[in-house]
Amino acid sequence: MIKKIKNLLNLENPEIWQLYLKWDKGDCSEVGLCEILLRQLINKHKDENGINSDTDYDEIKLRY
Repeated sequence: MIKKIKNLLNLENPEIWQLYLKWDKGDCSEVGLCEILLRQLINKHKDENGINSDTDYDEIKLRY
């Protein structure tokens, strides 16, 4: 499962790369990768929708 999630990450993005470097590879490693992927998807959504972006995403609290 971890390999599948890592393949979805855009590690060329500096923000995602930094989060990946801080990623805890311990017991909850899949959860950490999912949080990074969620951050990437939220950023993509905001980029694509600009000022019309849904502000509900701003309320999501991630560890990063």
